[in-house]
Amino acid sequence: MSAKVLDCKLVAQSIKEECKAAAEALKAKGITPKLGIVRVGEKGPDLSYEKGATATMNEAGIEVEVFAMPADVSQDEYIKKFREINADPSIHGILAFRPLDNIDENVAIGENLNPLKDVDASTSANMGKLVINDATGMYPCTAQAIVAVIDYYADEIKAHVRKNYAPLPLAKPGQEDDVACGLDVCIINNSNVIGKPVSMMLTNRFATVSIVHHLTHGEIKNDYTTQADVVIAATPFRNSVTADMIKEGAIVIDAAVVREKVFDADGNPVINEKTGKQKVATYGCCEDAVEEKAAMKTPVPGVGAITSAILARNLIKACKLQNNIQ
Repeated sequence: MSAKVLDCKLVAQSIKEECKAAAEALKAKGITPKLGIVRVGEKGPDLSYEKGATATMNEAGIEVEVFAMPADVSQDEYIKKFREINADPSIHGILAFRPLDNIDENVAIGENLNPLKDVDASTSANMGKLVINDATGMYPCTAQAIVAVIDYYADEIKAHVRKNYAPLPLAKPGQEDDVACGLDVCIINNSNVIGKPVSMMLTNRFATVSIVHHLTHGEIKNDYTTQADVVIAATPFRNSVTADMIKEGAIVIDAAVVREKVFDADGNPVINEKTGKQKVATYGCCEDAVEEKAAMKTPVPGVGAITSAILARNLIKACKLQNNIQ
């Protein structure tokens, strides 16, 4: 078996088109959705994320304003500026880059960010709304990106998985139409960004969810992963998810981002001619043999392509909430 590729670019494009249509509808009402990006200094990863997020927002018809502060900004100065941005009614969502050097993020951002503008879902208020399934909450972008893959390929996943199970006799009318209902999912990650929010999002839709992580003993971990219809893997180690950890025909979503420096056959660094720096390759956490055992699998990189699109979706949602629009 060679796994069907779950094309994350198609998922991302569908979300961006949805957001563009919503943005046009808002503009017709005289409302221009706008994202504020708050950056300190010029760190490479921040600049890269800023570029990608800006491009996605432009595709979705969303305006972006970048608030760049010097690398040596004090906490008081940061908070003052952050509060100004937070209070600006023309800015519907704030993306604040972290980590921050010499600034207490919990105070500077956590205590000052309006949950309705928290499009990256970093406040405890929004995590609480996720737990109780409050539709007005903002949910973490990567977690939503993972669930978006399942939803985009819902018909194929349902057809593949449910042939092995009896119908759900206790499902309410229409409930069984949800691909997540009754789905057996194992998540290899327990972070606030992926494991916990994904588990809540799917549990709220009546999936059966288990979570394992790097401190779960191998034998116990495999007991869970080999029973699951869907394995969502996001470990920080390349090849840490092996073929013997999943059952034949499982659906695998590799949401890991493992970066390794590139060396040639002689062990010498391979240099990027444009930047003059050593090349870095990006991998997932699943070994290649997983593709031969799984029925469906995301490519790597893959899920990351959806994350910025979800950010746009959160921004549209925030804009509607702030303007009392359904």
